[in-house]
Amino acid sequence: MGEELKHPKVKLKSLNNRTKRILLERLECIGKERLKADLRESLLHPLNDELIKNKEFLSRYLLLGAVLDQQAESKSARDVVVTIYDEFGIDFFSNPKEYVIKVYDVFEKIRDIYKVKSRVIRMKKEGVLLLRIGGYLLTLINIENKYRSFIKYLKSFRTPRSLLNGILNDILLGGLLYEKAARMYVGWVTHPDLYVSVYGRIPVNTIPMVINGHVCKVLARTGFLDSVLIEDKKRPIVKAEDERKNIEMLTRMYYSQGDYFMIDYGAFYVGIKYCDETQPKCNRCPINELCLKNINVRAY
Repeated sequence: MGEELKHPKVKLKSLNNRTKRILLERLECIGKERLKADLRESLLHPLNDELIKNKEFLSRYLLLGAVLDQQAESKSARDVVVTIYDEFGIDFFSNPKEYVIKVYDVFEKIRDIYKVKSRVIRMKKEGVLLLRIGGYLLTLINIENKYRSFIKYLKSFRTPRSLLNGILNDILLGGLLYEKAARMYVGWVTHPDLYVSVYGRIPVNTIPMVINGHVCKVLARTGFLDSVLIEDKKRPIVKAEDERKNIEMLTRMYYSQGDYFMIDYGAFYVGIKYCDETQPKCNRCPINELCLKNINVRAY
């Protein structure tokens, strides 16, 4: 009862079932058009083709991106990864033991770049960096000691879902990655149309969705969701983490063979590009004619 009052549910104008399927197909197309290019243009832009094809390096590089992109400004997280690569090269990612004792040198290069959301994390930025960069390096060292390579660790799990569960239950990685970031990383390294594709050509409907605030916002505003949990009536911010299982279940119900990771990215792209919190650009939005415009809810 108390929990229900703490996070009320808002009823929404809802699409019919046929339009819900069409919406998912449209978001899937947007995700397929944007995700690979967006990764290449942002996080991966300093890497040459040889490094893009180096799955051992790339799985480590992307892990750092996932670790840093938690409750921080996403651009600043990407800029930190790129700066570390530009300053220290592949050695930082392939020789973590050396950089545990060089962490001062690393921090001097990146501490003015990283933008932590202080309203979320009550810790000095340097403390967050110490936990994340230090935890990342120590995790790589321990996984190397046990598996010899990071790719072997990833391949020790048979499916994307088992990899997600393995990461979340791992004593080091599970402490380093929130579930949202773990899901993002699993998609990055397992999707067959992306760069690592650790399991090869697998069914895309086995890859978990991420479902952050922007994704949940878009699915609520369009009317894909009949209702959505919010923080409170004065702050109608969607509770994405509490809606995650429901959204995955509904997506599977309406589009059983869909590419869920691409649907998720399509919704995310719409959420940040067009579906502004207070002034959505509806006339320019690629899903405008499918949307019921429940704009009373937002992502933040």
